[in-house]
Amino acid sequence: MLAIMGAGLGSFACCQAWRIRKHDKSARSHCMNCDYQLKWYDNIPILSWLMLGGKCRKCRKSIGVAEIAAEVGLATVFALSYALWPRKAGLEARDVFAIIGFVVYLVQLVLFTILAVYDAKWKEMPTVILLASCAVGVAYWVLLLIESISLGAFTMDILWNALGAMIILPGFYYFMYKASKERWIGSGDAILCVPLALMLGNFWLAMFCLFGANMIGSIIMLPVTIAKKEKHAMIPFGPFLIIGFLVVFFLQSELLRFISL
Repeated sequence: MLAIMGAGLGSFACCQAWRIRKHDKSARSHCMNCDYQLKWYDNIPILSWLMLGGKCRKCRKSIGVAEIAAEVGLATVFALSYALWPRKAGLEARDVFAIIGFVVYLVQLVLFTILAVYDAKWKEMPTVILLASCAVGVAYWVLLLIESISLGAFTMDILWNALGAMIILPGFYYFMYKASKERWIGSGDAILCVPLALMLGNFWLAMFCLFGANMIGSIIMLPVTIAKKEKHAMIPFGPFLIIGFLVVFFLQSELLRFISL
């Protein structure tokens, strides 16, 4: 069920990325090339794209791979999120805090998908979605804080870890943005790091996210940059930050156990 929901929301996220870019406020989905209004059977996540061969039913222009990537990607992440959720026992016990936290996290994934698609296509991120993502990140962290207080598990380490995560991720990328005058990194990447840091809420997890995002970005983009022979090519780093975050978020228990050895 979560995978189906994820595929549908992945389609929604990709559609919103296009609409924000085109300033499109229309109520119905339509082809961005010929304005053909999509029928319900053109909007079935994953299946419609496959049946149409990734092309518009009317003008036969390519829809692109972002749509299918967003649908398959978010369907996979939604399913993995439940299977690898760090506090899965709370979900299975129907703990209120765990359920609300999981829902807030899923909302954040949709916002991350919009940002990833937008950045991958146009090498920038819409401010309105970045701010919405920051607000959801704050809500998630506050929820964890309230839960720790209600369980009598609150310590100052929770605040210090959150501060450390904010210094490592948003702080580092903001410094890179200012020092390079936006040649190395964009302001959107620094803002995106705010919700990433808040949801990780830990200095060491933020460090792993920083390392993982840069490693993944280098592995994927270095061969592309060399092949295109572009020394100063702009690299959409937002998707790599989000991928790095997801890897660390899913493996946080193992990573923190490793640090404590």
